[in-house]
Amino acid sequence: MNPINIAIKLVSSFSVLLLFLIIFQVFRSLTLVLYYDLFQELSFQEIVQSFVLGIRFDLSVISVFLGVPLLLLILPFRFSDQYFYQVLFHTIIYLALLGFIIFLAADLLYFSYVKRHITNEIIFLLNDTDYLLSEAKANGTSLAGLLLLALLGYPLYLRFTSKYHRPQRHSMLAVVLLFLLLVTIARGGFQMKPLSVVDAYQHGNSAMGNLALNGLFTASKYSITSEWVQRNEQQSENYASVLGFNNPANPEFPFEIKREKKFPRKKAKNLVILMVESLTTKYVDSLANNNYKVTPNLDRLVHEGVSFVNFFASGQRSVDGIQSIVTGVPPLPGMPNITSLSANYSRLAKLAETNGYQHIFITTTHRESFYLDAIAAAAGFSEYYGKEDFPIILDYPNDRDRWVGWDYEALMYLLQQIEEMQAPYFAFVNASADHTPFVELQPPFNQYEHGSDTEGGYLNMLHYTDWAIGEFIEKFKRRKDFDDTIFMITADHALAHFQSNDPYARFRVPLIVYAPKLIKSHSSQKFGAQTDLLPTIINLLDLEGAYATIGRDLFQPNPGFAVVKDGALVNIFTPQGFLQHSLKQIVDKQLTREDPSGSTQAGLEKKLIAFDHLTYHLLSKNRWFSQ
Repeated sequence: MNPINIAIKLVSSFSVLLLFLIIFQVFRSLTLVLYYDLFQELSFQEIVQSFVLGIRFDLSVISVFLGVPLLLLILPFRFSDQYFYQVLFHTIIYLALLGFIIFLAADLLYFSYVKRHITNEIIFLLNDTDYLLSEAKANGTSLAGLLLLALLGYPLYLRFTSKYHRPQRHSMLAVVLLFLLLVTIARGGFQMKPLSVVDAYQHGNSAMGNLALNGLFTASKYSITSEWVQRNEQQSENYASVLGFNNPANPEFPFEIKREKKFPRKKAKNLVILMVESLTTKYVDSLANNNYKVTPNLDRLVHEGVSFVNFFASGQRSVDGIQSIVTGVPPLPGMPNITSLSANYSRLAKLAETNGYQHIFITTTHRESFYLDAIAAAAGFSEYYGKEDFPIILDYPNDRDRWVGWDYEALMYLLQQIEEMQAPYFAFVNASADHTPFVELQPPFNQYEHGSDTEGGYLNMLHYTDWAIGEFIEKFKRRKDFDDTIFMITADHALAHFQSNDPYARFRVPLIVYAPKLIKSHSSQKFGAQTDLLPTIINLLDLEGAYATIGRDLFQPNPGFAVVKDGALVNIFTPQGFLQHSLKQIVDKQLTREDPSGSTQAGLEKKLIAFDHLTYHLLSKNRWFSQ
């Protein structure tokens, strides 16, 4: 056993690890500089702590991806010293380096949209070639520059690694020591449980946690595995009581309700849900008074319908919104969504069907985009259409065949389809025209300076969508069943990209219920989330049958609350204020009044934990719904 040989072999591996670690720290520094407004409350000491803590997360993901090639490079055999052998595995490592840089750059860009790192969105992105191609087209110059740098950097990397390679210095002990080291840093240390995303928030500060984390670590934790993140066990009855679910008909399934019709002789009402991409309260003038002047039709519907000014998206992705609305199952950290959830849950379309409803799901996107075809089927929709199924009607000046499609065409196609339906019917439209990259349009949808990823570009697209909705409603008014139809207009999620770090701005979305002949217009201050729409819809349509939900009817007289998924964290919004939790400790809070006794904070934390843990407990035990 020669200590010199061991040291020489390990130095070559350490040099590679150090190079990768520098890359991660560069991107962490860019995150801090480019989005400094999100971290400006941190002291210099807290920033340093975040960078030091970040090394654990960086080394953890680096060792997982590089462990095998690093070990193969120092095998104590003659063939491992061959030039071809060394170049082969260093080329693999260099390709990994390029992949890391591309991913970290994408994560840096994504951070500006949702103020956090990528989690399981990566699965949906990698499986949606249309979206990836559109983004590649929009960023072609940057990609070409990156490719050129990659070609120029390859020989420099080989020269760098050759400095630390010493042939004929074989050591099996070096291999063993490196293996043990890589396993240790992959786990994040010697603690009992492997390093997890939640460990980044150990200081109780969301900004420090976001700075310490990297997108590769969060994406691998929430995408490569669909395993549940385990919660502490507790009797579900305790949590149910905190949430107000007292004395359920079936304690085994505390959320299950068997509803009977209250007005069996009344004519059934139709329902049309318009879920608009990234529709955010800030940009609707009648709700936020910001005078953007791009939502005249939505403003009219706000005044003529019921508007919920404290309504929140349940998550930050389209699948989160759809899942919450049509199944009542909330998206939460470490829990599979309905594309992989193996538990029984309610299906709004199926329940409507048992009440004599026909149902239809239309998306402006390609049918298979973002697994929407599978999601619609899982939610019980029997008729499903995408952009392949309807023609382009208008003369769009640019990107006529864009992958996210156009809202006007989808809405006109819905009018055509329901002509053939026998009432009552339930229609769901996923209107995604306002998705990036934004397209430059003709007047009057160009009052703001265009940009494919700018706020001006979004506002112009929102103006177009508002016009399309207005046209749809006006044409619908000519139908005989207009007086018997309820329209719900909301978003899949908020547009977090151009918002401040204010948690309300990142999750508050409009909810407009428009049925002028059925529901008196008013503005509601009640707090609610997309998970509350399932019971609200069931009661509005007076459906009978069994269903399960953690949500509450928004038209019932109680102040309400909203629990939402914020990446690896959970937020709660109530009239008493906002609280953010890592499921281990409070990370952030904004209370509406002084709380010297701490009772308000304790009450918010208790309700948030009960909501999260009871959802986990019932879904993981398949006790959400009995059918």
